[in-house]
Amino acid sequence: MKRQVKMRVAALLLPFLVTSKVYGQDFLDELPSSRRLNGKSTVLAFGEAGNSAKDSTLTVLSNGKAIALATVMDTEGYVVTKASELEGMEDLSALSSTGNEINIDLISSDQKTDLALMKVAPDTGTPVRWADPDNTRQGTWVGSMNHEAETLMIGVISAKRRKIEGRSGVLGVLLDPNDDPKELGVAVMQFGPNSPAKKEGIREGDLVIRVEDKEIKSRKDISEEIKKFAPTEEVRLKILRGEEGIPFKVTLNYMSNVFDMLDRNQRMSGLTSKRKAGFSDVLQHEIPLSPMAMGGPLMNLKGLAIGVNIARSDRVTTFALPSSLVKETAEKLKAQNQVNN
Repeated sequence: MKRQVKMRVAALLLPFLVTSKVYGQDFLDELPSSRRLNGKSTVLAFGEAGNSAKDSTLTVLSNGKAIALATVMDTEGYVVTKASELEGMEDLSALSSTGNEINIDLISSDQKTDLALMKVAPDTGTPVRWADPDNTRQGTWVGSMNHEAETLMIGVISAKRRKIEGRSGVLGVLLDPNDDPKELGVAVMQFGPNSPAKKEGIREGDLVIRVEDKEIKSRKDISEEIKKFAPTEEVRLKILRGEEGIPFKVTLNYMSNVFDMLDRNQRMSGLTSKRKAGFSDVLQHEIPLSPMAMGGPLMNLKGLAIGVNIARSDRVTTFALPSSLVKETAEKLKAQNQVNN
């Protein structure tokens, strides 16, 4: 009887064992890698989109390290990428779709869209062919290259097009919760990671007594003034240290660079973009891209670009600027550059 039971169990397991061998499964209850969302079988179904994405994508490097992707706009050598990923970066170059390292120059950038216009040698890569983003709906299949521009990643449009409200810059300080509105100044208690205030020399125990032309008597006063400024903008502070009033100029940082790493949900999401808000119009999809893959084209099944990836927001959310906005911004930056030259 026991032998019959064992034979029945073996017979039931046989199909799973065969499947495991053929499709490379590690566990019996694991979906075969070839049948996963970004498995080989699925990617092959996106053949045209994959070829188009690779040919139209460059990898932007800083000191030889990949920091972003770039979308080839035309045969003149103009490309667009994510501007905030270039901040503070030196020795910029790029990798072509064939793997050759090439020169790349920053032309200009646009604060509203976080797009930067760059230039490489003419006829580098294949210019993207654009599709109308107005025809894109939730559930539409889309594809993008990974951060090394080698593999096509696949997903779907996961939400309706919309505006993403902006986030102000941050000083990166934690203030005394026992502020007294009758007294001048609020004490700095601690600093967040990568605090721009700390980098400028502000210390724990310092009293913030002025932000720009506003006298400070509460945390609310500081918050209301700082909210007026975007990341990377400079704010004038006056600090009272002992009996001495000291002026400071602090360049505000992104919330994600300072405080997101203290947020449990954000830590679970892994790396996200420095700037991931403040966009007038976005396409949202759930392709699990790295922040270093921003700036590359978002393709439909026909191999046409419906947008350019602009921000990795969290574990399941990536934003792309619609193609119409990308083209409009690129043309504006090109025209400004021609006028200036």
